[in-house]
Amino acid sequence: MEIRVSSGTASYLGLLDSKCMEYPTTAYLLIPGAPCRGGCVYCPQSSTDGKWLSRVSWPYFDIDEIIEPIKDSDLKRICIQSPDVEGYEDKIIEIASSLESTGKPISVSAPPLSKEVLQQLRDGSVDHVGIGIDAATDELRAKTKRNYPPMVFWDYLGDALEIYGKKQVTAHIIVGIGEDLEQLSHAVYRASKSGANVSLFSYVSKGKETDLIYYRRAQLLTHLIEEGRNPNEALAFLTDGRKYVEEHLANGEPFQTRGCPGCNRPYYTTRPGKEHRNYPRKPTWDEIQKIMMDLS
Repeated sequence: MEIRVSSGTASYLGLLDSKCMEYPTTAYLLIPGAPCRGGCVYCPQSSTDGKWLSRVSWPYFDIDEIIEPIKDSDLKRICIQSPDVEGYEDKIIEIASSLESTGKPISVSAPPLSKEVLQQLRDGSVDHVGIGIDAATDELRAKTKRNYPPMVFWDYLGDALEIYGKKQVTAHIIVGIGEDLEQLSHAVYRASKSGANVSLFSYVSKGKETDLIYYRRAQLLTHLIEEGRNPNEALAFLTDGRKYVEEHLANGEPFQTRGCPGCNRPYYTTRPGKEHRNYPRKPTWDEIQKIMMDLS
């Protein structure tokens, strides 16, 4: 049985003879199959190639090649991701079952899963689920996730929360698809109030990517909402973002990768050698100073 492994994970496990500037803290795996039936306009898995996903290449390995290396590693978690391909639910169940022997907690990020499958995975070693809300508004979602009804992922989020519980489900939101900060604030607030964590991704497609300063403001906005502020209050705070960061956020936590415990996704949204959009570790003091300048 084959599985795709992110190049950074494969390098960390010694399966590829390459080095990374920042190594992952989670083993990122991808169910094989292309093209994905989702038709998301920003995702290369919708093409017949399917080599890339979020700036990362995903070489193939036999599942038996990775079990012991993961088990013996100090990686904190396994993340199984899946495109919308024929039989993806059964494939996820099979892969997750095969990886239970590693002793690592497992997350799944996939197209909509039935309640029965969600429960079956929960009864095994899957303790977190990631949901691709992606676009902040229903209108944008209809345009960019073309082969799904716009509300299906919010319904899926509710199903996952019912089975896994609060803070065991993450809503993935892509920043820079065409929303404004007010629209983004309402999507983040909705997800957070439901009991989900919120994980931000910076839009990138065909050489175009989200403005960095806009993304920093989105990160701060999300942090403020998750602290308990409503959208109007959070938006008001953005007018004095630098002062707020200086007084409360010198550790840079709002600008680190958000996701499941132990997830850092070093290059999902950042080109190697460029300034991190989601820092895969605690930012340095110089990096925090740069963020403060961006928010001033």
